[in-house]
Amino acid sequence: MRVDVRGKVIVVTGAARGLGAALAEALVREGARVAVLTRSRDRSEQIAHDIAARHPGQTPPMPVVADVADEAEVMAAARVVDERWNRVDALINNAAWIPPHRGVLETSVADLRRVLDSNFVGCVLTTKHFAPLMIRGGGGRIVYLSSIIGLQANAGQSAYGASKAAVNLLNEVVHRELGDQGIRTVALAPGLTDTPGMRASLTADRIAAVAATHPGGRLGQPEDIIATVTFLCSDEARHLSGVFVPMRPSALAVPRG
Repeated sequence: MRVDVRGKVIVVTGAARGLGAALAEALVREGARVAVLTRSRDRSEQIAHDIAARHPGQTPPMPVVADVADEAEVMAAARVVDERWNRVDALINNAAWIPPHRGVLETSVADLRRVLDSNFVGCVLTTKHFAPLMIRGGGGRIVYLSSIIGLQANAGQSAYGASKAAVNLLNEVVHRELGDQGIRTVALAPGLTDTPGMRASLTADRIAAVAATHPGGRLGQPEDIIATVTFLCSDEARHLSGVFVPMRPSALAVPRG
């Protein structure tokens, strides 16, 4: 079975680096028309340029600038994509921030607000302004990049865990509200995945401890998520909606502390 996303218009948020940039490139490689959405115009244009240079036979990705927590900017981003391609087939909500590990008593209001804005409010706003474009075209897919931490209580991650738990619930609510209009949703929840953001937020000892709970001691890799997201954006996954998909169940055994 070929997973086919050729010609689909897919918006990837948080595409400046790491998993988001890798997702954008993989989807372009598979023939999708991709909007690379980041907060920085320079970074968005650079990522789009680099991907286009590596895949000259495909439609060049479109750089789009918006802070996902700023509704005016998200509205403008949706207009820009609509003007360019007159449709949206899928939205990948990848933009997120991982705060430093801190206990509840040490968590600052600033960190709490930032993580909720980046991880939850951003998903609400992008859904609010891109979903109507999908509905107008007959439907589409929204993928919420969640986390295993949104499913369980983990010491030192109250703010991050709460933001991802909120995303999981949003996934179900959007399915219930917009499913009859053709919107299909999935909350995809990887365990610990080897990305620059993850390595910047965790100590080497903690990374090793989590890896030891995985089969073969292997951390999740971006390509694991990329393959799953590509499938979810294809018509072959149209039967999946409103579900929470944990990608690495062994990550539930996350060492505390």
